[in-house]
Amino acid sequence: MKFKATVFIRLRSQVDDSPGNAVRDCCKRMSDLDIRKLRLGKVIDIHLQAPDREYAIQELNLLSDTFLANTVMEDWSFELEEIDSFPRGVSEVG
Repeated sequence: MKFKATVFIRLRSQVDDSPGNAVRDCCKRMSDLDIRKLRLGKVIDIHLQAPDREYAIQELNLLSDTFLANTVMEDWSFELEEIDSFPRGVSEVG
């Protein structure tokens, strides 16, 4: 089965986001929007093949918790959708 996973990684709320504060301050100088808080994060798109959905979820949990996110400072979640085919440029052969 073919899947597309989108992994979302965000700093925990109690962790100071200095880069996010710098981006917020710059946005406030460039725009009239009243931006009160801005936090940066990461989004990782993964196209994968797995025997079934349960196995894909199990392995994405493992990767997210041990490698993709720094769980001391970051929380993570992901969305997983089954796809018919990989997008152009993604190899069908592993």
